[in-house]
Amino acid sequence: MRRLSKLVPRSAGGRWAAGIGLAGVAAVGIYLVFFVFAFHLVFVDEVVDEKAPEFASEADVDELISEALDAGPTTTTAAAVASADGAAATPPDDGGSDDGGAADDDDAARGDDGPDDSSQGDGSKSDTEVRVAHVGSFGPRSHPAEGAVVVLTDGTQTILRFDDSFATDNGPDLNVYLHSAGSDASVEDLAADFIDLGDLKGNIGAQNYLIDDVDLDRYSTVSVWCVRFRVVFGTAALSRTG
Repeated sequence: MRRLSKLVPRSAGGRWAAGIGLAGVAAVGIYLVFFVFAFHLVFVDEVVDEKAPEFASEADVDELISEALDAGPTTTTAAAVASADGAAATPPDDGGSDDGGAADDDDAARGDDGPDDSSQGDGSKSDTEVRVAHVGSFGPRSHPAEGAVVVLTDGTQTILRFDDSFATDNGPDLNVYLHSAGSDASVEDLAADFIDLGDLKGNIGAQNYLIDDVDLDRYSTVSVWCVRFRVVFGTAALSRTG
């Protein structure tokens, strides 16, 4: 009791000062808990259910997404895409062989000077047709993360869409980033080159992000990123579809 009495000021002024000091400490603690570390968000989910984006061309977007996810990607990395594109752009060296001459004769007989672009899906119809260009799946980094992500485009508008299966933990200051580094890259490498798509709309559920004019062969990793604490909640690697 003697020791306790020494800690408690005997004068009224001392008691007021001690009370103000304790109140200040409590206020700082509350600020840190709720506004900096946002511990309460651990127990609160922000659920969204944004409708599939609309395009100028009518299409059953949900059906397109379902078919694309069932089919899966055709390539897994931008390097593989570049390699395939390079191989396709390099004509074979036939060395003047008979086979090459026969092919030329066939072309001449058909009156073909080259491939018909309209039959290769490069005409006006494909330019405006809605399609799923990329697919991916979220995986955990510092926090659990799951669910599908797709890229929808009609050649004019391009949308990154988190499927309704998307879910991760809630947290403070969460944004959606696109990175040039791989989905397994370090935080430093991910932070070296990225595009900020804005606030995460919800830690659970379907949501859309406009990504017009983004080079997805370069920025092919999606992340849920805690800006305040530089923490990666989860990532997904975008891969081309057929």
